[in-house]
Amino acid sequence: MRHRMTTTWAVLLLAAVLALASPARAEDPFAWTEPDADVQLEKDRTVIPVGKGAVFVPTITGSLNEPPVILVNEATQDVLDVRTGQRIVVDPGNYTVIVSSGTPAQGVGQAIEVIDGETTMVPVTWGALRIEVTDDRRVPHRGGYEIIRADNREPYGTGFGADTLQGEQLRTWLLPPGIYRIVKPGSNYRALRDFATVYVTEAGFVRYRLVLDRDTGEFQGSGVLIPGEFGSPRKIDQRLFRSLVLGANGQLVQQRNVVGVNNQVSLAGAMFLDGQLAYTVGQHRWSGLLQIEEGVSQIRPQEGDPLPLIKTRDRVRLDLLYTWYLRPSFGPYIRGAGESQAFRTNVVVTEDTVIRREFADGRTGDERVATNDTFFVADPWQPTILREGVGLNTRFVNNRWVTLNWRVGFGLRQNLYGGAWLLDDDPTSNDVIEYSEVESFNQEGVESTVIATARLPGWAVYATDLELFGDLGQAELVEGTELGRLSVEWRNTLTLRLTRNLSLNYYLNIDLLPQVIDTAQTEQSVLLRASWALF
Repeated sequence: MRHRMTTTWAVLLLAAVLALASPARAEDPFAWTEPDADVQLEKDRTVIPVGKGAVFVPTITGSLNEPPVILVNEATQDVLDVRTGQRIVVDPGNYTVIVSSGTPAQGVGQAIEVIDGETTMVPVTWGALRIEVTDDRRVPHRGGYEIIRADNREPYGTGFGADTLQGEQLRTWLLPPGIYRIVKPGSNYRALRDFATVYVTEAGFVRYRLVLDRDTGEFQGSGVLIPGEFGSPRKIDQRLFRSLVLGANGQLVQQRNVVGVNNQVSLAGAMFLDGQLAYTVGQHRWSGLLQIEEGVSQIRPQEGDPLPLIKTRDRVRLDLLYTWYLRPSFGPYIRGAGESQAFRTNVVVTEDTVIRREFADGRTGDERVATNDTFFVADPWQPTILREGVGLNTRFVNNRWVTLNWRVGFGLRQNLYGGAWLLDDDPTSNDVIEYSEVESFNQEGVESTVIATARLPGWAVYATDLELFGDLGQAELVEGTELGRLSVEWRNTLTLRLTRNLSLNYYLNIDLLPQVIDTAQTEQSVLLRASWALF
């Protein structure tokens, strides 16, 4: 009897240990931000008139974030654009529902029957994909990318990230389940650099982060995120989103008797703090971003004195944003941002060098710097760049043919350079390196951003991203015309589908930055792309 009791207790103890040791139930990585389809339908109070029926297409990430759905009446061939997440009253009969972020032929089509007095729920057989574009410091920006389906090599369209720190919203792609490639605009499926792959699951929401270099568009990383990592709430009714990451790394490398390398010891270390916070109550949303990065390195040769300690990273950034959504697609915003560096900046030279400094008052002076010595570039907290803005975020159009988003407001800029030095070297002067002193200056003006996509006849798609800042306080005479210091950054993409396997792509980038250069900077390219699915 005692043996049986001992055995029973042993079994129970083993079961308890296994239960404690087993991993907790994992969070669903593809969870919707919206409630289940049945809950959505229950909350919709639209009345169905006598002699009518209704169609309900569930939304995965919110109606305003998703493209409209195409509803075709098979009897009359009438075509309607309907919103997801809303009960749509129609005549009874047979219909075809097409869900697509590409052309209608690239979407998910389903045949349904609408019955008098009843609501037909469309089953979710598509997937949702949202791509968050950031730089390597997790700061969101409007970098571009292109989505290509893997099995048939068909491009689905060009997308852009969103500057969520200024209240912009990320677009949701509704796609047939499958594997997709993400490439640089103008690239092709065979690209062996700057590409990423994502699997879109049926009835799932895939959160994806794409890390792009702001200037070159080069891919620096990518991957699927779980809901807690993504920069948006896990559920539509979740008020608080928070994230805090603290990290550090160190490196010690000793090299001795290595061919082609000096005998030396190199030391390097860095730390970073990355915090994000978002809070939503009703129509009000607050968000913030804090980032601190610091790093140093030093080289100690086997013979001679150690080289000076040089900072490799030095960055402090804070962004704050408040948006009041008077309507789901419209609301005022207030934002503020600042970026600086906390420590003195010095530059080390590898050979005897002459530095020629041009002061803000026109004076010049030469400074001789010995090999492995440093020269001064900026004091701590120089430069510090502050930005403030107030205005409106709105979405004017969002239908099957055109999407148009616009942000406009009044902006302030405080460029606190404080006499920091800017490299302004003349390549024809080989004996000296020129640096110019930069004084602080303030700006005030109008800030505006337009983001639009248009589907044109003949399988053509045009996407544009136009960002403007008009400096009202620094008007100057440009070629005989009184013109404010208007900064323009304009990105354009036109894709023309010639055949199933052949497309013509045109890219045009125009930058007008009068604070940097007086002439417009233009870059354009034309690409004829052919692709076939061999098997």
